Amino acid sequence: MAPLPSTGTETPSPHGRSSDEAVRPPTRPRERDVITAFAEITGEAIGDADLEQLLRSVCVKLCDVIGGSRSSLYLKRPDGRFRGAAGHCTDQGDITEAVKRQETGIAGDRFGREIIETARPVLISDVANDPRPHRRTMEHWRVRAMLGVPLVFDRDVIGLLFVDNKDRERVYTQEDIEIAEMFAQLSALFISQAMLNVRLRSQASEIARSRNTLAYLADVHRKLTNAVLEGADIHSVVALLSDLSAKPVVLYDEEFRVLAWSAPATLGLERPPAISEQIRGMPSVEAELAALSPERPSAVVPPTLSVGLGRRHLMCRLVIEGKPNGYLGIVEVGRSLEPVDANLAEHGATVLSLQILSERRQIETQGQARDDYLSDLLRNTRDKEHLLRRGPQFGIDLTHPHALVRFALSANPRMTASAAQRLVTRRFREVMGIDEPAAVKLPGSIIVLLPLPAGGSADELRTVRDRVGQVRATLKSDLSTAATVISGVCREVTDFPQASREMREVADIARSFDWDEGVLDVTELGLLRVVVTSGRVKEAVRFAHDYVHAVRDADGGVLLATWRAFVAAEGRVQGAALALDVHENTVRYRIGKIRELTGLEPTSLDALLSARLAFQILDFATR
Repeated sequence: MAPLPSTGTETPSPHGRSSDEAVRPPTRPRERDVITAFAEITGEAIGDADLEQLLRSVCVKLCDVIGGSRSSLYLKRPDGRFRGAAGHCTDQGDITEAVKRQETGIAGDRFGREIIETARPVLISDVANDPRPHRRTMEHWRVRAMLGVPLVFDRDVIGLLFVDNKDRERVYTQEDIEIAEMFAQLSALFISQAMLNVRLRSQASEIARSRNTLAYLADVHRKLTNAVLEGADIHSVVALLSDLSAKPVVLYDEEFRVLAWSAPATLGLERPPAISEQIRGMPSVEAELAALSPERPSAVVPPTLSVGLGRRHLMCRLVIEGKPNGYLGIVEVGRSLEPVDANLAEHGATVLSLQILSERRQIETQGQARDDYLSDLLRNTRDKEHLLRRGPQFGIDLTHPHALVRFALSANPRMTASAAQRLVTRRFREVMGIDEPAAVKLPGSIIVLLPLPAGGSADELRTVRDRVGQVRATLKSDLSTAATVISGVCREVTDFPQASREMREVADIARSFDWDEGVLDVTELGLLRVVVTSGRVKEAVRFAHDYVHAVRDADGGVLLATWRAFVAAEGRVQGAALALDVHENTVRYRIGKIRELTGLEPTSLDALLSARLAFQILDFATR
């Protein structure tokens, strides 16, 4: 047993004895004192005093009826240990907090154990020479003599009462022991009933809290369900969760990118209070997040805050079709996290999971319908009016010019066609700064439909080609593509099937020449497409080599470069001279040399067409 602390100079006792006199027992019966004491305690109980106050009153009255100066009360815990619950000292007053730090019946305290095991009072008249008390504790509190009595209810020791006269000798008579035992018996009844009342009040409060929580969650369920039924999107649901919790709410994907967030306006937040990479990298947080599952859907991270870690986050796992699909976080800003926030987060995560799944299904359905529409447009399987009428529901206005872009996929793609299509359209949005364009996946290729706001001018087409090249460059690390081909301008519904065939022919030509780099424009091949699509690729390459063989190495390639410039300038000497940065007479001289070496007339229409075709074949073969 641990006695109570006592400091300061002793004062005369209530019975008029000096501090250095041994206290002598009173000579008259004191049962009436006990009854009077309990009448007063009962009055306090009726006045709604709390349990701790009532226990302290028991300690005060015990000192009064026994004539002690210090008393303490210990109660049995559910784990069987006896912990301090209240205390009183005549010269210090309330010493309950000191008593609460004590425990009796522990190892080395045979005094307390004897009371507990025998359920009978135990008196130690000479603490200094008695082996039963906890020696160090008794010396610390300078206890000379002490009486301990059990609080017994229904044959069970529910607590212990101790009384002593701190730092003074005291002779406890048999009457003292009997009075203390009677006092303890009455106290046990009273305390047992008081503890029962506390438990009942606690249970009633818990029932009320549970009822309020259920009502709150029912209201949450109703509001979230109604919001979804009324067509609320993910951002609206997150905003509603923030309103219900009165705290910031953040929705993340699997890589902790913020998908949506909302916070009370009173907080004045301009950006999402997302969980930082520093916190996510803590081993304890990593373990907590990894342990989230349907059986344990939420956790507070970090469990305890340290300097520099900022806020706590209640993180809840989103699970869609049995697979992890991001997190929902409620952030401890403005108000502390509460147990009900976990219920709110888990309920909100379920609703958001269903919402995300629904939106995905809707997107997939719309995507399939758009794929079917584009397939009809490219294959000319529907009448013109039908295609014009249905286009706007997919964001396509066929009354304006468009161009097609064909991405040929490699024989061993790194991802599914659907994933590749989503990736391609997303990159068009990022690179070109437009809404994700319509696209369709066909066997071995993806075709993208690009609107041309400027009406399909030559400058616009050149810009589109450059941007398509940038898109293609960003896809290299994620998607294996072969040739990329751009169609001409499609101004009528009937232009799209022809443009699709032309792109396929150009892609076949690129494959024939084993060319898979850069971007091709169907308009740049001209006669080459006609020749090559006949299936005589080898003959075409041999023709090209034979046609320029006579001047290939002449003058170190100068004549061949001049011939190319002359053809590119459509047979105009001035244009060739400007491109070569030489005098016009120099071009005329070199054209004469070409005439001598080849026996051809380079300025004739036939020679110009043949030379153009030869140069196109050679350029294509060396790409």
